[in-house]
Amino acid sequence: MPLTLNANEARKADNFSSVIRDTGKYICTITRAERLVSRKGTEGVGFSVKTDDGATANYLDVWTVNAAGKALMGNGIVNAILCCTRTKEAAEGEIHFERWDRDEGRMLKTAAEGYPALMGKKIGLILQRELSTREDTGEEQDRVIIAAVFEAGTGFMASEILAQATKPEKLEKIAATILANPIKDRRKKAGDPNSVRGATAAVASGAAQADYDDSIPFAWIFTGLFSGIAVCASVAAQLSNYAA
Repeated sequence: MPLTLNANEARKADNFSSVIRDTGKYICTITRAERLVSRKGTEGVGFSVKTDDGATANYLDVWTVNAAGKALMGNGIVNAILCCTRTKEAAEGEIHFERWDRDEGRMLKTAAEGYPALMGKKIGLILQRELSTREDTGEEQDRVIIAAVFEAGTGFMASEILAQATKPEKLEKIAATILANPIKDRRKKAGDPNSVRGATAAVASGAAQADYDDSIPFAWIFTGLFSGIAVCASVAAQLSNYAA
């Protein structure tokens, strides 16, 4: 039979892996924005994203408020996501997405409480590879984290959108800084009393680890720095003014 060019299949051949592993800029679609509550009462949001060429990061699970009601670091990031997706508010509701099923050993479609307003939204992310140590088991992890957020269609960052800037200027500078140090190493070092600082900082930033499900058969764990889901009043007001 003759050979016929299939452009879509040709594009797929350029993809070394369908899982995001490396530091870089990515244009993504949010495929999961799930409300999370840990066994300890910490609240968070579980994000999954897919790039235009099909690469995925399925476990960008971020803890936003602890059981005592104290907000964790990362509020700036979540407000930037809301701003860069032009989302003034994300109310809770049912969402549909794929989740790993340990009994079936594969991804299955499911439903859960989440934030429908963020589902399907395009977002620009700079993801950074991070090496860390699990607080609960001491095992080492290799994952990507959210380092910066920008508007997918324009390259504007949140502060530029709110300032009604006419030209995106911050993204390339921030990207260059991050790409100059593509791997963040937060692993504990044996005998180093200060080595706990990295893990502590990771938990404080919202990248809590205690509730991660080890049955998920992926070598790469994905977490991020989102925190909170309701946009602050000042940002909402500025977005309203911008829209007007």
